[in-house]
Amino acid sequence: MITEKELYEKLKELGIDDYTVKEHPPLFSVEDVISNDCMMPGLNFKNLLIKDKKAETYYLVILEDSRKMENKYFKEFTGWGKIRFAHPEELYEKMGLKPGSVSPYGLLNNEEHDIIIVVDRSISGADKDELINFHPNRNTATLTVRKHQFVKYLESLGNKIILEP
Repeated sequence: MITEKELYEKLKELGIDDYTVKEHPPLFSVEDVISNDCMMPGLNFKNLLIKDKKAETYYLVILEDSRKMENKYFKEFTGWGKIRFAHPEELYEKMGLKPGSVSPYGLLNNEEHDIIIVVDRSISGADKDELINFHPNRNTATLTVRKHQFVKYLESLGNKIILEP
């Protein structure tokens, strides 16, 4: 599994070297972020690894932190069937992550490139220099990059990407 140091090396390889990392107490949910006064400037997200039970397909759903995952709505443009949250063992097997630290940066561990990335419309609609915040594969820090850098990272992965309409 990729280390945090290797994550930063990958970002540097992509020409992304002006990111910031802020250490903080462990944060498992948006509620933890609020109660620990750890809301970062820019766009903040939650990340859900979802499994389509019938098709055996995985989706990483990147949602603005205040949104709820509306299955019926997302089904319209993803085409998924009956879904469930991935089990902790599946999360570790597919992304090398533990619950509470789910992040798009964990996709570096998805060597099969078989996780479909579903991107919240707030990312695609944001200015190219908007700040974007995610855990660096651990929930005791937040990694901040600009939107155009995050898009460059996502496109470098080789996974299918679905932009929310």
